[in-house]
Amino acid sequence: MTSFVDNAPSLYIQTGDDKSQMFGMNFARNIQRHFVMRLTGGCGLMNESDAVGLANLQAALSGQNVGDSGGDAQASHPRFAGFCLFGGTRMVSKANPTVIVPGITEVPPAISAHCPDAAMLGVIAKVGHLRYTSQGIVVANSDTDAYATIVHPTQTSVVLLQPSADSFASWDDEAKECITICDALRDMQWQGLLTVYNGGGVTEREILRWAKLGKINPFWRVLLIKGSGRKADEYANDQEFLDEHPTVHVCENTVEDMRRKLFELGAIV
Repeated sequence: MTSFVDNAPSLYIQTGDDKSQMFGMNFARNIQRHFVMRLTGGCGLMNESDAVGLANLQAALSGQNVGDSGGDAQASHPRFAGFCLFGGTRMVSKANPTVIVPGITEVPPAISAHCPDAAMLGVIAKVGHLRYTSQGIVVANSDTDAYATIVHPTQTSVVLLQPSADSFASWDDEAKECITICDALRDMQWQGLLTVYNGGGVTEREILRWAKLGKINPFWRVLLIKGSGRKADEYANDQEFLDEHPTVHVCENTVEDMRRKLFELGAIV
């Protein structure tokens, strides 16, 4: 008989340069397909019209069609298999915590039930004092925001990054740690892909890091979703940037085009 504990995500705390040897790598032995996708992009600053297309990305990765609910993925469509590294958080309304604010971090948990050969691994930067609440562990809270950011309840495992017990990390530390993890998997002959939907300044810096690394090694591929808004659109429409960085790819914000490009790059099988 299982209890509420058995299916709960494992939580690791990583302090400073003391890297966790258990997070991620212990799941690597159980994942048959050696592919790691880093999923990044818009969260609290993404507008409602841009957030609508997240359903397209969810459908393209899960093998379902937009609007499908329950059941297994459509047999005729490929779906994601491997590691998915994401922010590991959820944004909820302070006025009504049952209201979820759309963001890129909702996609991996939503597809997990339809992707049995995948592990959803959250990487969270401790950017403020943690608060333990009935709605979960709060990792970020600002008086200017109508939402609070909590540890997402649905994921395989999550690691919390902190410089020390009483000091704070930055949102950029999440992206840097994901590059460190991906680089270790690259050494193990895995394939990699950064998929970008929307996003602001932190996302931009991550795009540029991967694009620069891609000029050294083709492992560091980037997929920009054109039509998702903000930084993803800015670089997807910058032909000079694309010409200079051949490992950066672009797809349209439709299920069909996402699915086509994700299959071409090996993210879905």
